Amino acid sequence: MSDAKAALLERLLLPLREDLVRVEAEITRMTTSESEPLQYLFRHLARFSGKRLRPAMTVLAGRMFNNVHSEHHSVGAILELIHTATLVHDDILDESALRRRVETINHRVGNETAVLLGDYLFATCFKEAAALDDRFASRYLSEIVAIVCRGEIMQVHHRQDFEMGEDTYFRIIEDKTAALYAAALRSGAFLAGADEPTCDKLALFGMRVGSAFQIADDVLDLTGTEEAVGKQLGTDLEKAKMTLPLLRLRDAASPEDRRRFEEAILAEDFEARDEVTALLEKYGAVESAQRTGQELLKAAMADLKSLPAVPEREMLRAMADFMLKRDR
Repeated sequence: MSDAKAALLERLLLPLREDLVRVEAEITRMTTSESEPLQYLFRHLARFSGKRLRPAMTVLAGRMFNNVHSEHHSVGAILELIHTATLVHDDILDESALRRRVETINHRVGNETAVLLGDYLFATCFKEAAALDDRFASRYLSEIVAIVCRGEIMQVHHRQDFEMGEDTYFRIIEDKTAALYAAALRSGAFLAGADEPTCDKLALFGMRVGSAFQIADDVLDLTGTEEAVGKQLGTDLEKAKMTLPLLRLRDAASPEDRRRFEEAILAEDFEARDEVTALLEKYGAVESAQRTGQELLKAAMADLKSLPAVPEREMLRAMADFMLKRDR
């Protein structure tokens, strides 16, 4: 992330500083163990901690209704650990060596330990969710773990599926990415006492923003540079994941170019990346995917108009805009 973007994010989250400090304390509590091997892994995980956007959304949703309490901080921490567990498993599946300019867990200690660490984090999330006073929140967060894992399984299942439809792509990204943003907002609003229609509206906003965010990430995997992004790129092509830009290329290409593209993306050793990049540019597939992301963001912004006109609503709008203007 550029210095300017980091400064912008810091300004956006400044009103939430005290609540996010409490979320961080909860994350530390949940990842403290008497086991030295586990503590070593947790210390390393902390080196590539993210922007805490999901906990921030949980707190913001609660603040919209003037009722943030300790369970918001616990839920924010649980959601962040669910996300962290998926990253640990993603890096194994993608054979990644770098994330946020830091060595991945699997590259440092091997796949076996990394798998077990991801499992341990999921188990911790189940345990912490079960300890929540609110029964709905505990059940809902447990369901979210299953939904995220379902999305990951669907994605692996559809590798090298050149005929995969866009509807399947959107189901995958809604499960594996957007569901966590929807859960952050629904949980935050519910714990603050918001009614069900309001919780539904906030969850829909989160689902749309999260989907747009994943589309931007898929574009970045094809067009970004590892130096700027700070993680290994090109894994979607290498693993033959049919992301939205690639689906748009497939559907727009001439029969001859479609054949060339299919041969390239299904190749065992991916030496034809330059050819695919040229085809993406020829057919404007990246721009087409980006337009869809912008349409989702526009629809998400429209969702906010029916919510209370409070400062937190505008903070959500600014946060969504920040998420889509990304360089990593």
